[in-house]
Amino acid sequence: MTEFWLTYHFFSRSHLQPTTQLIELERLDHKLADLEDVLDYVFRQGYVDAKHRPATWWEKKCGAKVKSSVAIEYLLTEGVGKCPETALRLFIEDIPSTLWFSYVFLNHPHSQVVVQRVKLAGVEARFERLAHVTNHVFSQKFLPCKYRSVVHWECSGRKPINEFTLINDILATGQGVSEDKPVHLVIDDKLIHPNTPCSETSSTVCSPVSTPVCFSAKHLHF
Repeated sequence: MTEFWLTYHFFSRSHLQPTTQLIELERLDHKLADLEDVLDYVFRQGYVDAKHRPATWWEKKCGAKVKSSVAIEYLLTEGVGKCPETALRLFIEDIPSTLWFSYVFLNHPHSQVVVQRVKLAGVEARFERLAHVTNHVFSQKFLPCKYRSVVHWECSGRKPINEFTLINDILATGQGVSEDKPVHLVIDDKLIHPNTPCSETSSTVCSPVSTPVCFSAKHLHF
């Protein structure tokens, strides 16, 4: 065995193509026997910041996880890591992967609270600011477009959150990190008449449902 191929999958870059790397095993000063040795090599060389060491793992192209104790020779025998097409994937969760939020309808104080999770990074889109999440909610028709002009975000204690706020900054405060600690998308639906149709000039996609479903109604208290 002389070559081993891997790809870097950073959560913060999951909307971009992963970087592929060739490790020329015979050119190294010391032998890399298993994947744990490969990790030591990657972090020692500074290819990945050492602070992310607790949040890294290996996966095959098929999505099956691989233990770090697996020998490189065995993987190459199985055809894994022999070329760029079969490169082993190194996942690095360098940013939080999800944001939890609830829908709060001000005009329906007794409805059931529904909490939703949104993935922050994907192949086609990246959610960096809270405004990206708002756009996602309406583009996916989770809410009718007639509510687009009457929504805002709040954290616990009814404290407003600006849409320009970075999601990482919100998560750093402990808000939105779990189903029990969501941020709140507040819909001031009392400003909208129940029979008001979606505006044809709206910049978002209109929902085909004429009567919106209330996902949530009361504030969560921590």
